[in-house]
Amino acid sequence: MNWFQNLPITRKLALAFAATTLMTVALGLFALLRLGEANQQIRETSANWMPAVVELGQMLSLLNEYRTYELAQQGKQGLPEEIADYNERIADTRAQIEAAEAAYNAIGARSSTDELAIYARVKAARTGYFASHEDIAAAIAADDFVAAEAVSSGPSRALRRDFAAALKELIEFNAQGLNRQVQAAESAYRRTRAALWSGMGALALLSALLGWQIARAISRPLRKATRVAGDIARGRLDNVIAMHSRDEAGQLLQSMRRMQEQLQAVMAAQREMAQRHDEGQISFRMDEGSFPGEFGTMVGEVNALVAQHIAVKMRTVEVMRHYAVGDLSMDMDRLPGEKAAITEAMDMCKHNLSAINAEIKRLARAAAEGDFTQRGDEGRYQNDFHSMVQGLNAMMATSDRNLSQLSALLGAIATGDLTVRMEGDFHGVFARMRDDANATVAQLTSIVSRIQGASTAINTASVEIASGNNDLSRRTEQQAANLEETAASMEELTS
Repeated sequence: MNWFQNLPITRKLALAFAATTLMTVALGLFALLRLGEANQQIRETSANWMPAVVELGQMLSLLNEYRTYELAQQGKQGLPEEIADYNERIADTRAQIEAAEAAYNAIGARSSTDELAIYARVKAARTGYFASHEDIAAAIAADDFVAAEAVSSGPSRALRRDFAAALKELIEFNAQGLNRQVQAAESAYRRTRAALWSGMGALALLSALLGWQIARAISRPLRKATRVAGDIARGRLDNVIAMHSRDEAGQLLQSMRRMQEQLQAVMAAQREMAQRHDEGQISFRMDEGSFPGEFGTMVGEVNALVAQHIAVKMRTVEVMRHYAVGDLSMDMDRLPGEKAAITEAMDMCKHNLSAINAEIKRLARAAAEGDFTQRGDEGRYQNDFHSMVQGLNAMMATSDRNLSQLSALLGAIATGDLTVRMEGDFHGVFARMRDDANATVAQLTSIVSRIQGASTAINTASVEIASGNNDLSRRTEQQAANLEETAASMEELTS
């Protein structure tokens, strides 16, 4: 076999393919011959025995259905519509039986003498049974259901049984023929299968022998190359690749060694860039000019990819820096594809910050104007924003409630009601407001009480003074009268 070992790989393969092709063609021709014979048997089965069994079985099934309709119709006396319906069903079933029999007669295969004899009995029984049905139909039409039942349970029953028995015999005859045909086909199949297995075994043996020789001539020098290629494919780039020949296998190993060296250089450059970036030198890039061909292109594309991602990151940081100090005028760049998620996230951040800012401004403006009934829409926000609006609403509600109580207390004081007090659980400045307001009311109550006491004393003194004045007036008048009398007396004395 040295001559075979010395052949080039292309000639080894051509010789092996030629030998296996010739044996395959021979095996295929034999299989085609056997398939032709099997096809002939299948045609005979499908064109003769199988349709005969099917059509005769259909006739037997329809016969049972026909008899069922007959018996059911006999119980419908006085129901003309249902009798007419069963007449239609019986007529339709009979037409189907005749159609199945016509299909059986249309089978092109030649029938044997035994089959023709059985079929003659089938036709005779069928004719007699259908004629008996006409008697039943006539009796039913005359509304003589007793006569119809007598015919049905007498001659008609016997004729139907003869018809069914003849059909079963004919079905059995065709079924036996079908079984014989199937057995013959199975026997031919087993012979063909044995021959094909033998041919395939010989072909497999020859193919295995030729394959072993070719593999033995090729696999040894290529096994090492395959191992090295597998290691490189799995990311192992530390292989020691030694060349012992200058043939195709040696050239392949040399090319693989150069490829491994280039991959090692690319990996080293990527590791260096990753290290520099980890150290904060995000402007560092690999030197794409140091790599030939597609390796240089790949390095350049990696540099461009890194630069693009860093640019997006720095732009995001810049926008976030503005947002962090309250400057919401800047928008994130419209990024394409999946990077649009960054744009959407930044837009959402701006939208939410703007919304919460507007909500805070609105509530603050309302509070500054003294309107503590305003509330933020908590349903528009989530997480901490929701908690923030919820807290603002709580603050507005607390302020509104506490100031309303204070206003109610002041209103009561204004109307002279000093019995009111601020009651409730207050905290911080609101607690001090409550205490001061209540203290004010208490102080006002005390002052008013003292004023009322002083007013009462003044009124009493006024009454006493008025009484003294009245007494003094009476005394003065009395003294005046006395003086007048004295004066009169003096005048009389002087005169």
